[in-house]
Amino acid sequence: MARHSRPRPSTDDWKTAHWPYTMPAPDAREGGPSLWEQWREAERGFELGFAPTQPSQAAAMECASSPPPPPSAPALHPLTAEVLVVAARHNNRVCPRPGAWALLYETLGGARSHDLRPPPVQPARWAELSSLEKRLYFREHIEWAARHRRLKPVALFMERLAEADWLHMGEA
Repeated sequence: MARHSRPRPSTDDWKTAHWPYTMPAPDAREGGPSLWEQWREAERGFELGFAPTQPSQAAAMECASSPPPPPSAPALHPLTAEVLVVAARHNNRVCPRPGAWALLYETLGGARSHDLRPPPVQPARWAELSSLEKRLYFREHIEWAARHRRLKPVALFMERLAEADWLHMGEA
């Protein structure tokens, strides 16, 4: 008796017969807005959420008999180390230039303050530090001032410092 063997299924037949998942087909729709048009429409709607504020049509509520209030000073942030660090980073600043930074160091007490590291203003030290390292060094000085309740002199110093007296990212 001759043995009859079943023909083996090809590999493609096996995938079709035994593979539990089918390959996803793209969902293409004819006509109607494309996804790109839908994206643009959604983007326009998002931008409308941030449209400029329109003036109010309501009348101002004030008594004619009372004098107008004096102009108020702009609301200032409470003076914290974080506020000064943000101000120090304005316009992509790194730190004060060496001469100005040395002046701030002396204003804070200089060598008399045993736990305040001197700024890296020596030419050799200045050249070897990256801008990021100088920024972190200056941040340490601001945080030192916060710990010793000396933020006000630092804030005044920073306000009076001209933009040209700051080192900016990308400068040497």
